[in-house]
Amino acid sequence: MLQHIAKLTWNRRKENILIITEIFITILVLFGITSMLASTYNTYHKPLGFEWQDTWSISMTPSSYQEKGMDSTIKQIAEALQQQPEIDQVTLSSIGLFVDSASTRGEKIDGRYSTYLLTHFSLDSPANLGVKLVAGRWFDQQDQGQNYTAVMVNQQFADEILAGKEAIGYEIRYERFTVRIVGVFEDYRHRGQLRPSMPYMFYGHPLDSSDVSRLTHINVVFKQAQRPNYEQQLQQVLQGVAPNWNFQINSLKDLRQQQINLFVTPMLILSVVVGFLLLMVAMGLFGVLWQNINRRTQEIGLRRALGASEGAIQRLIIGELLALTGFASLLALVLLMQLPLLEVIDLVTWSNFWLSVTIAISVMILLVISCAWYPSRMAIKMAPADALHYE
Repeated sequence: MLQHIAKLTWNRRKENILIITEIFITILVLFGITSMLASTYNTYHKPLGFEWQDTWSISMTPSSYQEKGMDSTIKQIAEALQQQPEIDQVTLSSIGLFVDSASTRGEKIDGRYSTYLLTHFSLDSPANLGVKLVAGRWFDQQDQGQNYTAVMVNQQFADEILAGKEAIGYEIRYERFTVRIVGVFEDYRHRGQLRPSMPYMFYGHPLDSSDVSRLTHINVVFKQAQRPNYEQQLQQVLQGVAPNWNFQINSLKDLRQQQINLFVTPMLILSVVVGFLLLMVAMGLFGVLWQNINRRTQEIGLRRALGASEGAIQRLIIGELLALTGFASLLALVLLMQLPLLEVIDLVTWSNFWLSVTIAISVMILLVISCAWYPSRMAIKMAPADALHYE
């Protein structure tokens, strides 16, 4: 049976080239959307590396970045917030949480060009945000006044950039200064759950240093959840210290949801487009199959007259289309396999690849069987005598 189907498929290769092309392109599209969804799902469920519950974000904009005494003002704002009975911890950083902005640095480390993210913190901020220490220690006052700048890196930085070297105490020499790694933390995905992890570096600054002006974002950790109307009271505290500054207050819960919505909306639109594509493919396959079966009416009638059963005829028709699907799938597999082999797209790992290919081909097979079932049923309902006289 299989040999017979293969022979029929090969003999009709010119008539089937459009069907093969249509199935091939559809598998590529299905692979793309499936790979994207699988990668997004895996990224979403990885640990963020920090705690965001019961935390508000405050973005500070001074009246002028050339304003004198900015360092002192920021320190006073932090102290005023810490005195509020509802607030448990006050952390300062150069970049806020659940925002797409990031500070990226590219440098040669051990002769290799490496890219990583960078954020400046007040000394105790990473620990207060729930960042998990893997090795070494947190920033400390003992790091001040040294001939190096103390930094912390995440585990991915240690694994990928340092390539297995001992991270604690490792020094990286830049053109104008040297940094020394004093601690390794698990991870810190400040851009949110839908952005992949990257090598990361923390710089620490005491509040009485001259670099505090970098720390224009404050994360306020509450002792318990606060109602939205507390924002007005918090705004009054901030304006009392810096009346000419602008403060934007948001709950990290709201920022996280906004970021997820911004990412999910295009994905939903893309899924709808792919759904319409599948519908058009199904209609096209259905029409082509109906036309092909009508052309083969006498052949089908002759097979019935020679004793072929209804089930055998239906299996033959569906089997031919599945053979075409298998050939198109093989071509798509050969092409798509180049993505993980050549590492063209970082998100397409081998596990992601096999999952996406399996789902794409499975969906295509189900679609093909669904399109072939009704025309094949109609073909076998025709009496052999009528089929042989069909013109």
